[in-house]
Amino acid sequence: MRVDRSAYDVLTEDGPARLPALPACEVTVGDWLAVTDDGGWALLPRTSLLVRGASSGVSRTQPLAANVDVVLVVASLSVPIPVRRIERLLTLAWESGAAPVVVLTKADLHADPEAAVRDLEPHAPGAPLVVTSAADGDVAALAPYARPGTTLVLLGASGAGKSTVVNALAGPCRRRRGRRRRP
Repeated sequence: MRVDRSAYDVLTEDGPARLPALPACEVTVGDWLAVTDDGGWALLPRTSLLVRGASSGVSRTQPLAANVDVVLVVASLSVPIPVRRIERLLTLAWESGAAPVVVLTKADLHADPEAAVRDLEPHAPGAPLVVTSAADGDVAALAPYARPGTTLVLLGASGAGKSTVVNALAGPCRRRRGRRRRP
């Protein structure tokens, strides 16, 4: 669930646990681990691995997420479409082994979303382009990619609408028992 330099937060059949990190093993969010009763563990084979180059110019890559089925590359239609960023993120997705989908959000803030799709299509070969207005709850076009048992990851710039898409896909949250709302 979470990776720190010295430990990993994992979810087991008995609930959450914290495991010590091993220096020679690069674990990332989405990895599956075989965990023993005494806290030992081993990394299981991955079906996909989303990685990016290190920003320091070192030739090492940085794992972002493992075992992802679909990468949603999210961009907002409320600003000029970042074509080069979308191309870079699509490259990461294709190289990971996951299926990329370009999600253009905030369609309600664009004069002609269909024209934006036509302009972007040559830069996203092989990737479906989906237009949403998640603020209005309109994410139905993402249903084929967000099926039960499918692991999604969302990539995109700050403000692109990633959190809004996640919240719309998750649906209304239920209040936990025993917790009171603050006035």
